[in-house]
Amino acid sequence: MTRIPSLAAERTYDCAAQENLDKPTTVEILLAKKWKDRTEEVKQSFTAADGSLKVRIKFFPFLDPPANIGIGQCVSAEQARLAIREAIRYNGKVDRLIIQDIMPHHWIKIGTTDTSELTWIPIKPEELARLTDPSLTTEQFHDLYRQLARQKEKKLPFGMGSEQRPENH
Repeated sequence: MTRIPSLAAERTYDCAAQENLDKPTTVEILLAKKWKDRTEEVKQSFTAADGSLKVRIKFFPFLDPPANIGIGQCVSAEQARLAIREAIRYNGKVDRLIIQDIMPHHWIKIGTTDTSELTWIPIKPEELARLTDPSLTTEQFHDLYRQLARQKEKKLPFGMGSEQRPENH
């Protein structure tokens, strides 16, 4: 009998694996031009709270960048909450989460335009408040993030509208 190799991945990415423990988290933030002269202040707001963070700053060519945030699966809950606070501080608000499956594991993207808008899921202020609850463990944070950043409707082609996705999707 001949075995057919599976097309699925052998294993999922393990954030707790020894080879992944020392990988730093990178924060990539897209800011309005009004922050251009204050980049060190912005970097310090992240690194003063967590010296292990790598911060990359880019500037949006127009008025304000999108109010979105994407958090990779290996980011700690503390780092994620810090990123949400700073995203609100520098970009005014967070009203969209980026689907976690497309995020690099050790990255946080704030105000990004390098992902499709179809992956930006609207979030209500009360949902964001639940996500920033300091009592959540990292595992609880990511479970809630994935639940909130789930596509609730499927966009139909050619502008034909959308259809609701089932709750258990």
